[in-house]
Amino acid sequence: MNVIMYTEIVNEHFSPVNYPCPPLNMKQLLHKLPPYTFTVIIVAVIAYLTLVPHPLPDNDMELFPGADQVVHAIMFGALTGAIALDRALKNGIKALGAKSLVIYAIIGSLAGGVIELLQGWMGAGRSADVWDFVADTLGAILAACMARPVIKRWFL
Repeated sequence: MNVIMYTEIVNEHFSPVNYPCPPLNMKQLLHKLPPYTFTVIIVAVIAYLTLVPHPLPDNDMELFPGADQVVHAIMFGALTGAIALDRALKNGIKALGAKSLVIYAIIGSLAGGVIELLQGWMGAGRSADVWDFVADTLGAILAACMARPVIKRWFL
């Protein structure tokens, strides 16, 4: 009897009829975020992972050759995608034109270049690597190519 009464009370107070405001779907929620939320988060993660001397604990897991470049491509692809998403949330689908996407890819690639230069300059157990920059650029280009259909389908 107590269980039935409890569920009746819960249903009575939390039913959609008595809910003070309608629940938001994911797309509505994304439009309520502060501007450039995704870009700021991705930049912070990339800065931490690429500029801190030992950002992750050491492990004995062997990775495949080129795993570092795959990670770089993913990180700077994510940065380019975040820039495109943030711009699209602010300005709509017009922010995903070909010219804009090329600019986003250039920004992602330049960010990768700056990170590599900082790694070489800081000397904190990191070194600049041209292949990391190539991977950063390829990731940015791939993300720019995928941004319009993905963002249009899932976020706008």
